[in-house]
Amino acid sequence: SEAKAQSVPAYVIFHDRTLAEIAERMPANLDQLAEVPGVGATKLERYGDAVLEVMRRV
Repeated sequence: SEAKAQSVPAYVIFHDRTLAEIAERMPANLDQLAEVPGVGATKLERYGDAVLEVMRRV
């Protein structure tokens, strides 16, 4: 995971409530992911594709 690659807990990249919201909404594309509170432009650009890849696997 990205957090492991950076040697930080997942909540450092996205707050727990943001992760919960992503899990609840199950975004299928970057536009949908951008609508999640806590996912700003920088995080969308940096982590968006990786988040969507995880969503496709669940």
